[in-house]
Amino acid sequence: MIGAIPIILLGILIIVFAVRLLMRQVGRRHTQVVTLEDYTGARVALDSVFVENVAIKRIFAMEDVAFISQEATPEVRRFFLKERKRLAIQWVRVTKKDFAHLMDLHLKLASYTDDPNPRFEFGLTATYLCFLFVSNALLVLLWARGPFGTASIVGYTLRNAEHFCSVFSLRLEETDPLKLGG
Repeated sequence: MIGAIPIILLGILIIVFAVRLLMRQVGRRHTQVVTLEDYTGARVALDSVFVENVAIKRIFAMEDVAFISQEATPEVRRFFLKERKRLAIQWVRVTKKDFAHLMDLHLKLASYTDDPNPRFEFGLTATYLCFLFVSNALLVLLWARGPFGTASIVGYTLRNAEHFCSVFSLRLEETDPLKLGG
């Protein structure tokens, strides 16, 4: 029974996030129109995630900290670790903000598709909620352990972000840009 408690808590957390997200969007859905500029901006944002992942992996590169540990003075090491931690936290925050914007756009784009698919909608929402959970856990670990003590969860977060972008790309492909507002 004790082993089921984390699973139950995770399930409740997912349901709470999903209800909150849906309630927030229901109020906005009728008043907002998706423009061609929104559509183009989403495509640019998705493409940049894939390109940026190479640079982001560099923030967490263990060979950098190994080099600094061997070659630098204690002041340089402290500065290096502080700056890498700041960059890592900033990346997580910006990515969460970008994905929240993409999720809002996704919910608006759902009305512009010719064939709505509830399974697809649930899958993307679950992927987004998983990303939120993992990125929040990463933020906590970054504060506690720094960027070099979080390698496994960073890799998982990057894979989750790439998966979200891949699934979101499917939404953009299913959207008819000619139906969008000017």
